Amino acid sequence: MQRGISGIALVQVLLIVAVLSILALYFTQSARNQVHNATLMVDKAQAYVELHNAEANILYALLTEDKNPQSRKQTDNQSNSALIANWNFHDKEFKYNEYVNIALQDLRGLLNLHYPNKQRLTQLLTYSGLNDYDAQLTSQQIIDWQSVDARSDYLPNNVTARHAAIHDISELKHLGLQPKQLNALQDNTTQYKKGLFNPMTAPDSLLNALLSNDVASHVIMLRNAKQLTVNEFAQVTGFYESEDIILYPSNLFKVTLQAHVGDANIKKITYYHLQPNKQLVVNIVAVKAQ
Repeated sequence: MQRGISGIALVQVLLIVAVLSILALYFTQSARNQVHNATLMVDKAQAYVELHNAEANILYALLTEDKNPQSRKQTDNQSNSALIANWNFHDKEFKYNEYVNIALQDLRGLLNLHYPNKQRLTQLLTYSGLNDYDAQLTSQQIIDWQSVDARSDYLPNNVTARHAAIHDISELKHLGLQPKQLNALQDNTTQYKKGLFNPMTAPDSLLNALLSNDVASHVIMLRNAKQLTVNEFAQVTGFYESEDIILYPSNLFKVTLQAHVGDANIKKITYYHLQPNKQLVVNIVAVKAQ
């Protein structure tokens, strides 16, 4: 009888120990999760602070510093000296500080998707993998799909034209474009600018599409070394200033900011129209991602 009672007591003790162990594990895990969440919130708050600080400084620099590619003048603002030394306007990412990376794209350096130059658009689509015939056909379809004209001989019968400027590259899926072509258009075209094209600030991929391999490699090498001048670029590429070409950055920029603090990562892409001489100096055209 005594052994039976002792056995039951032992089982009860073991059950209680097991329950307490499970509770202890639960509380430990819960505490770890709460500490992790609290740390993540602190990291995220710090990442936002770092991102907004970088955004303010880059906008100030874009408004006040000389962007002339011919100029080698050093900035008088010591806080911006490292920024100016590292920046570029062809969407090549550079380090702002230990937390933030920045990429700047002069929108003049992208093809205008609303009113594209058909030859350059065809070259881009060919570079993305289409054969010459399909690239020319797709270029004409992109133009006709946005045209206000009621009819096009190039659009498939099952495709209804938009008859208006597109708002996002993804809309071109209706024309049957594949991800590779959509990505090429996403990286090298824009719907946020009109007017002149500046090949000096075109992304590397667009330069490779528009120029021969040797010329593109030479230009990219000089540009990365910050030794590319307007005169040399024109002589090497054949792109001279004309009625649709200008070799000077605009005041339209795509600014990509990525902040990383601890386990927190924040990305923000903003399109700006900067007007230093206007009452509204900084105009936010669009915020694409955050």
